[in-house]
Amino acid sequence: MRNVRLLASLLIGIWWSAGPGAGLDEKSAPTEEGTFQISVQGEKIGTEKYSVAIAGDSASSSCLLDFRNPANTRQRVRLESKLEMDGHFRPRGYRLQSDVDGKKGAIVGTFPPKQVILEYGHEGKPKKTGLLVGTDYTILDTNIFHHFVFLVRLFKFDNQEAVQRFEVVIPQAADTGVLKASELEKETLVVGSKKTECHHLLLDSGSVSIHLWVDKQRILRKIAIPSLSLEVTRTS
Repeated sequence: MRNVRLLASLLIGIWWSAGPGAGLDEKSAPTEEGTFQISVQGEKIGTEKYSVAIAGDSASSSCLLDFRNPANTRQRVRLESKLEMDGHFRPRGYRLQSDVDGKKGAIVGTFPPKQVILEYGHEGKPKKTGLLVGTDYTILDTNIFHHFVFLVRLFKFDNQEAVQRFEVVIPQAADTGVLKASELEKETLVVGSKKTECHHLLLDSGSVSIHLWVDKQRILRKIAIPSLSLEVTRTS
């Protein structure tokens, strides 16, 4: 992947249907709501409250993310996203609003066939850029952690191929790329006093390794990026 800036500068620089796999329920929950706790070097820096809904041939998601910049603890960041998709998590419309210590910005994404059009509105004149994409892709925006839920839903746990590939678009970075996904093993994940049996997935961008833990209902329980000392844990 050319440049997936997953917390690398901490924001401030700023399809197919997934078939049922062994040990997983045939159907994922049509609506998923939860809260992620975001920690860097073991210290909590913020939360993301999110919702994902699937109905027929359409899906949508939204979130509200609040955190402080661990490199500058006085700096507060708020991100609010809304994403409309088809039933295979291909985007139809995207909007991201940001507020960094009162400095506001916005990104609006539209998705004509095999293209992504992104309009950036900040202080000053808006800027527009375009990207070329394939037929099957999804959004994985910088530090919008619930977007990993789409890859969890798309991953085929019963697939005989050792590695599955997913094209993604990163609007904040105005970039695209391919993630290679593979299953490592099943593990018991302990959060607080609760134990959950999970599938451990590895995502490889070519420069960053991202670990996901997913329960048998395809609920994303934890994200970890060891190179950034980052952990994102579902707390509710």
